[in-house]
Amino acid sequence: MPKDEHFTRNTAAISAVELFWGMGLPVVIESTFLQLFLKNLGASSFLIGLIPTLFFIGISFFSLFSGILTGHLKKKKKAVLTLHLIASMPMLVFGIFLNFFGFGDDTLKLFFILYALFSVGIGLLLPAWQNYITGIYTEKEILSGHSFMWIAQSAGKFIGGFIILKVVTAYSFSYQGSALIFTMVGILFIAGSLFFFFTKELPQKEEYPTAKHKFKEDLKSALHNRNFLLLLASDLELFALITILSFYANYAVTHCGIEAGTAAGGFVILNYLGMIAINVLYGKSPSIKLKHKYMAGKFISLTAALLLWFFSGKGIFFAVSFLMGMSRGARSLVYMPTIKKISGAEDATNFFGIAPLLTMPLSTGIPLLSGAFLDRFSSLGAVSYRYLFLALGVLITAGILLLKKTEFPG
Repeated sequence: MPKDEHFTRNTAAISAVELFWGMGLPVVIESTFLQLFLKNLGASSFLIGLIPTLFFIGISFFSLFSGILTGHLKKKKKAVLTLHLIASMPMLVFGIFLNFFGFGDDTLKLFFILYALFSVGIGLLLPAWQNYITGIYTEKEILSGHSFMWIAQSAGKFIGGFIILKVVTAYSFSYQGSALIFTMVGILFIAGSLFFFFTKELPQKEEYPTAKHKFKEDLKSALHNRNFLLLLASDLELFALITILSFYANYAVTHCGIEAGTAAGGFVILNYLGMIAINVLYGKSPSIKLKHKYMAGKFISLTAALLLWFFSGKGIFFAVSFLMGMSRGARSLVYMPTIKKISGAEDATNFFGIAPLLTMPLSTGIPLLSGAFLDRFSSLGAVSYRYLFLALGVLITAGILLLKKTEFPG
């Protein structure tokens, strides 16, 4: 039976998954809320920079196991659902803990332990999920289906931003408000994961004698694939942008007179409005080549970095939030189809798993070094942030040049 016959069913189901997960993601990934929450607990800029580092370490190492666990399975739905449920638990546990015990001397330590476990869970599920949601579509339908999915996730993030704004405005960063937010995140993740039950999959055509054999073959193929390696190197831009996301809210609140509620919720709302806008635009422009869509997203990142270097008003922060959302939305939409296409494999789980490990020096090093820089030059105040944004703009430019050298099949 052709996969296209299940387009509506699969698109509705994965969009529902992403709607619920989207409502929780603004709290835990690329989060302005976490920056301010951790600062309230006394965390240094180095520790705040450790959040994206922990996240990418979890993805980099544990994504490799995803292919070994699921790459050989003809039916992957149960595995994808189970891995999503596992990743949902750490934030729920943290929310319940805060509800019963409040803030204490070990709260910060417990959060980092549970966030590390959350990152491990995301690492295990991410390649399996990426392969799964590309495998249930034909090449002709994949961008259309994924466009609906990303719009649903962005809409969820938009709603999540409003929830954060309301809770922070009402409770500030008290343990009651924080407990409510983290508990809500865990429940939303669990509820969203259950919609995988409604997806329809077909068995993979490729067959390998063992998962270990498939991993070795895919690893060899990936390391000899010049375009795959160049594409990953161009993610200098991605990790520079994520680093900007990790610090610009504290910069806005500490040095530019922006209210904490606005930074924790308002920036998120504008960020995800940008994601929705770019997904609608790209979804209605199938004739634009993948590489051009990729490149446009990176130029938008560069524009955001330059605005932060030159300006610091509230309107600029709103504009930067919107632009960063557009850039992240563009990359999210085109990344999976591009990896699938460049890999040449029907089951690309291992390519998705290998990619984070190869980019780990960038994904972990850039945020850590940035946090250390801000701590070292804290006496410069706002100027230290502006110099950081300029340096990250240089890295974004390097990513653009590397992408230009990458050849996209077809």
